[in-house]
Amino acid sequence: MPEAQFFDRLEAQITRNLPFVVYRKSILSGNSGTVTTFLQQNDDLFYAEDFTEKGFIFALFDTSKKPILFPENASEKLIFEQVVSEEITEPLTFQEGEIPEGIKSTHIELVAKAVEALKAGQMEKVVLSRREELELKGKDPLKLFKELLNFYPTAFVYCWFHPKVGCWLGATPETLLKVEENRFKTMALAGTQKYSGTRDVEWGEKEKQEQKFVTDSILNDLERIGVSSSGVESSAAYTVKAGNLLHLRTDISGRLIDSRKGLKEIIEALHPTPAVCGLPKEKAMEFILSEENYDREFYTGYLGELNLQKNTQRSRTRRNVENLAYRAVKKETDLYVNLRCMKIEDGKAILFIGGGITKDSVPEDEWEETENKTETMKNVLLK
Repeated sequence: MPEAQFFDRLEAQITRNLPFVVYRKSILSGNSGTVTTFLQQNDDLFYAEDFTEKGFIFALFDTSKKPILFPENASEKLIFEQVVSEEITEPLTFQEGEIPEGIKSTHIELVAKAVEALKAGQMEKVVLSRREELELKGKDPLKLFKELLNFYPTAFVYCWFHPKVGCWLGATPETLLKVEENRFKTMALAGTQKYSGTRDVEWGEKEKQEQKFVTDSILNDLERIGVSSSGVESSAAYTVKAGNLLHLRTDISGRLIDSRKGLKEIIEALHPTPAVCGLPKEKAMEFILSEENYDREFYTGYLGELNLQKNTQRSRTRRNVENLAYRAVKKETDLYVNLRCMKIEDGKAILFIGGGITKDSVPEDEWEETENKTETMKNVLLK
């Protein structure tokens, strides 16, 4: 479908105040520039019950609440191929102001309290977050989405709206889970430093320790649900770039014994990951819910395609010449952790930012890390 027609249909959906999601996977992950939208045909709220449903899923950080689903059979699905421009368009403008000193001091105090708990052995790691609000001068979420497309080719970029829930946008670098038939892939992503023109950087012990915590926890969770460690492969940690930041990443892959039953189990085992919650998961979650003093909502939840069909054409070799029309139909799930995101509400963009805390964390440095992370969105939001 032509791009102009694609966005005209989205504008019509907004005018009718009906739910939609529009998204593009990372261009560098073999997904070309395909931009996809689900246009739900009514304003009902659907939920994923057992993860056998098909559609687009959006889950909260709070695991006690069911994920919202845009069902494939209740939505119109459209796509177009994005042409990535070498020129970045002029960003939407916001009313920029100084961050109130109270917000900074409150976050530093929260981190200091967490460090005390970590040193006392109550946890190994906890991920703490905060919100930051910016006045939105232009109120067009689709224009914001287009700018995120151009700024972040390596990210999963999305705009999600439901009239009974709200509007969210994001550009996240982190995969929660990808499943094709009974093969799965996930990743451990932790450690952060600012990108300064090269990926050849040194990592401190704090970042290396944080990355090891996340990787070991994921491997233990997989073993706990019956995914044998002998059938799981994990890479060495390596440096990746996401926007203006660098992270440490480990790739993990394996095979599910029962893909239908295993999908629900593996999602519940992985979410929330240590990279957005902490270790042990239950104690970290308890600390977050009691001390952060705000509702994360969909921030650090997950979102993406659930059980959608993927058509794969056979290669055009002489061996398969009689089967050129044959296409193998496979089922694929592709989920991402909802990081680097914002909520559009009452003429404001609400940004969500967090960071992993260990016993060696320095509270003032952790504040600076959250400031660096806000630049991912502010690059688009501020002149």
